[in-house]
Amino acid sequence: MSGIDAVKKIVETEAQARRIVDEASAKAQQIISQTREQAERIRQEAIARAQQRREEILSEAKNKAEAEALRSDQETEQILNNYRKLSEERKATAVSKAVELILNA
Repeated sequence: MSGIDAVKKIVETEAQARRIVDEASAKAQQIISQTREQAERIRQEAIARAQQRREEILSEAKNKAEAEALRSDQETEQILNNYRKLSEERKATAVSKAVELILNA
């Protein structure tokens, strides 16, 4: 092989090496881009799941609070009714005793 042939071979090899490096660089950029896109999708999905779970937790808490408030209202109403009945019974007893005192006086 002559010196010119050797130089041509070196130039061809360098050109081929440059193409390989350029292709590898382009492929690496493509992989990086795809990885970023995938990471962003995963992040968005995680955010969406977290927001959905947050809404579920808030809804459950709201329903639980409303149910507890309803039970509390019902208990309060029952206590008030019991006090009304007791008051009416005591009032009736007091009136009865007052009438009895007036009639026996």
